[in-house]
Amino acid sequence: MNLPRRASLLIVLMTVAQLPVAMRQLLVVLLGHENTGSFATAGVASAGCGIGLAVTAPLVGRLLGRLGNRPVLLTTGAVHLVTLLGLAVATNPVAFVALATAAGLSTPPVLGSGRAQLARIVPSSALSRAYAVNAVGQEVLYVGGPLAVTLSLLVSGPAGALLTFAAIGTAGLVGTAAVVPYRAVDDRSAESRPTTSGRATRRTMLSTHVGYMAAIGGMWVLVPAFATTVGHPDQAGLLVTVWSVGSLAGGLLLARRGRPGSPGGAYLALVGTLAVTSLALLLPRTVPQMAVALAVFGLALAPFLAVTDELLARSTPAPQLAEAYGWLQTAGQIGLAVGSATSGAITDHFGNTPGFLVVSAALVLASAIALTRRRTLRLPEATPEATAATEPVAAAGRGFVRDDAG
Repeated sequence: MNLPRRASLLIVLMTVAQLPVAMRQLLVVLLGHENTGSFATAGVASAGCGIGLAVTAPLVGRLLGRLGNRPVLLTTGAVHLVTLLGLAVATNPVAFVALATAAGLSTPPVLGSGRAQLARIVPSSALSRAYAVNAVGQEVLYVGGPLAVTLSLLVSGPAGALLTFAAIGTAGLVGTAAVVPYRAVDDRSAESRPTTSGRATRRTMLSTHVGYMAAIGGMWVLVPAFATTVGHPDQAGLLVTVWSVGSLAGGLLLARRGRPGSPGGAYLALVGTLAVTSLALLLPRTVPQMAVALAVFGLALAPFLAVTDELLARSTPAPQLAEAYGWLQTAGQIGLAVGSATSGAITDHFGNTPGFLVVSAALVLASAIALTRRRTLRLPEATPEATAATEPVAAAGRGFVRDDAG
């Protein structure tokens, strides 16, 4: 798809590195119950993972810009690996929760680092496709990850699955650290980026992202609840897979055909599409009907995340980009917690169908925020100085330059 080879390699490596993080909360719940005998402990430990990530994501992202990619990635990766090894053998409830929280706090900023580097090594004209391919990689992870967890559980149990994923993820992390440049980003690139308008853009995106992730948090509760309500709890995993496949299809379409219009226009259109298609989730009464609604709803998910990444990259000075992605993760964790808690409470009191109103309400709110602040999403055209500053980076697609050699 006309991406530099180094960019394609980076996307593959950071997707592999993200495997233990993506599956961590699921494994923590399964392992917590097995090691401590308590779902309450497992739930608190899972929450600790999310809170830990929310607290440190922007802080570690800032360190990437100050200390460089490799020292931060390898140090946090080593600490994260140790905490996962401890989780595998911890049986004391307090120790298990503490280690799970430490795992969240020490989460390697591999996505923030990798996404920030994509903005440097990919020509501006191909940046939309690069983030679309990255979104596709993440969807493949969420489609194949649960299946890999299931197979690992059959072979080795939760502890063995956690250790296996930790080993695979560590290999991907080391590979990512080898591909990204050692040194921090050159501050000269910040001179060609807007500052005041960029900050306004980021504020809009962070606010919108809380609403978007509140909807996603609600979905993770409501989809299994729907399967249980209609008498097929064993079909919950299938419904989640269909949802992810829909998102994967949307991401592939964006990667192949490119983004239509401006990043800001696409951002508004996609969050609006999510709000509209979420209304169909109120209608199904059977598993097949819900599968269709989820597939349609999923189509705009990966494209929205891809455009979010691109818009953030185009509005943020290069030295601050990894930190900005960290703040996006923090906003996401807040939204995820709010959506999960709210949808669960409404489902308990009023039933599953009204619970899906949480998803629609969150996305309507996100759309309203983005629409009322749409002027902040209109980015200025790249200046000649900016084009000149990124020309050596664009050359990465034509052969190895200094950063490719590490």
